[in-house]
Amino acid sequence: MSKNVLILCTGNSCRSIIAEALINKELEGINAYSSGVKPSGKVNPNAKKLLEANEAWRENYHSKTLDTLDDIEFDLVVTVCDHAKETCPMFPKPIPKIHVGFEDPDGKGYEAFEATYKEIKTTLLPKVEQQLKEKPMNKNVFKTNDGVKINFTGVVQKQQIVKMVENCASGQCECMSDETKKKISNMQVEGKDGNVELKLDGDVSKEEIEKALAKSKVLNKD
Repeated sequence: MSKNVLILCTGNSCRSIIAEALINKELEGINAYSSGVKPSGKVNPNAKKLLEANEAWRENYHSKTLDTLDDIEFDLVVTVCDHAKETCPMFPKPIPKIHVGFEDPDGKGYEAFEATYKEIKTTLLPKVEQQLKEKPMNKNVFKTNDGVKINFTGVVQKQQIVKMVENCASGQCECMSDETKKKISNMQVEGKDGNVELKLDGDVSKEEIEKALAKSKVLNKD
């Protein structure tokens, strides 16, 4: 199944357009789209010229707002300028986000666009490919003096684990038996995206938690 990535910047006229085109040209199984926080409404002529020279230009590439892409479900959001990172919009559901900043070539000569093209190709594309083609998250459960600790690594968002804990606390989670829930006195999420730790305090066994993780709809949805 192909993956969709959104490249977000401010004007959506240079960097994000180049990144969109390069990903679509170079990365098989990944569809790239771009938009701007405050789109200029036009593609920089040098960006278009460069992409045409590298046989990466498509006539449908244009500067646009995010709401024109509402019907697309994204698997990854990439911000390529600091302003876009700071003003990145909220999405209906949690989406992995990474920031890979590039200097804006707008207003500079053609050589600056060539340098940006090369930098995006060598720096951004490997990171996008790694994010979207990485193996599923790893879940390692350990028994501790206070209860159980779970380490989530790989493709995992901290918010994803927070959501799972919230569902469990509010009774929306069906993966854990009522008997197991009663044994847990406290649940604490720590870490960051890609490396999250969940601590469960109480007289609960490693086997009980492993069984619950296998049933979790938040963790195991396609």
